[in-house]
Amino acid sequence: MLRKTNYWIFCLLGTIISFNVAAISALIPSVAKTMDVSDFAAGRIIWAYMIPYGACALFYGPLSRRVDIKHILVVVLSLFSVFSFFSSVAGGLNSLFIFRIMSGIFASAVIPLALIYISHTFEAKNRGKAVGTFFSITFISSLCGLFLTGIIKWRFIFLIPAMLAAVTAILVLLLFEKVNIETDGHKSRYIQAFKNQKILRVFIYIFFISLLYHLVRQWMGVYFHIEHEFSKFTISMLLTLVSFAGIFGEFFGGISSDKKGRLVTLSAGALIMGIALISLSITNKILFIGLIMFAWGLGWTINHSGLSTYLTDLPKLYTQEIASLNSSVRFLAGGVGAALGGFMMQKSFAFTFIGVGVALLILSLSSKKLLKIEG
Repeated sequence: MLRKTNYWIFCLLGTIISFNVAAISALIPSVAKTMDVSDFAAGRIIWAYMIPYGACALFYGPLSRRVDIKHILVVVLSLFSVFSFFSSVAGGLNSLFIFRIMSGIFASAVIPLALIYISHTFEAKNRGKAVGTFFSITFISSLCGLFLTGIIKWRFIFLIPAMLAAVTAILVLLLFEKVNIETDGHKSRYIQAFKNQKILRVFIYIFFISLLYHLVRQWMGVYFHIEHEFSKFTISMLLTLVSFAGIFGEFFGGISSDKKGRLVTLSAGALIMGIALISLSITNKILFIGLIMFAWGLGWTINHSGLSTYLTDLPKLYTQEIASLNSSVRFLAGGVGAALGGFMMQKSFAFTFIGVGVALLILSLSSKKLLKIEG
């Protein structure tokens, strides 16, 4: 009962922090118009959230050795609620930029703590399902956020998670049971973890797959606005397809990780991503673009679920570090990718899509050699 209650609370927390992460790229044109700046200037709020998120995620895994997870969650949820509310009422781009930094700092606790919990409480044969279900639920939340960007004002996309986080902080305080996770000492072990070749290789892989994904994903809303002159609603719906696909990709990716193996799953995901992105550069038909966006989201989440499940198989001695590094490396790489994408997209959307697509195909075909894992 304890495992079940805490697990579903983590799923609820995942929905809150995921609600507007994917939606931000669709909001950029609206934020730019409100703040009277260019789309590319407003795009700074993407990496303003992602880079602090990635940096601070490193803190929470080792912290869980010293402080009970319940106490950490209550504090970070409360502060995330405060700064999400401030984001919703920001009067200028600079203040919004700062509030997004602070939101990222506190949001970064949830996924590392969720993976630590799953790793310590679920058997290996069931972890893929637990990981896949958790991330599927977060993608349902992303789907809702993206859908709402097409019909409500952008400020509400920050206000909704602010309100939900405040309520959930109270629920965690009342319902979340103490988690007894056995640890060997209280010090962080990042240096020791990177001396393990399996750990080092998988995080190098995660860095590159995340950089490539976010290099284009965070600018797709701008691409559709500038290149195709799609309406706000159309952009929202196209990006919603990515999250809609993610619901299925995470769940079936988790099942595939248990049944077919981690390597097969993550390689297939990267392959689908590469094919989809190259296809996007050569079509302007809305129907095909919609299908491509669905495939893009499916590929990303299949890869994500396979990789996340594989992380739970790594040595338990480094579980806290691995869980924090997962969020940290993904978001730091994503922030770098978003910043790099802003530069490249201004030069050529098509060239960027083709180049990144080819890189993803190479990464997919070389996954076994890079990671040196079987199945």
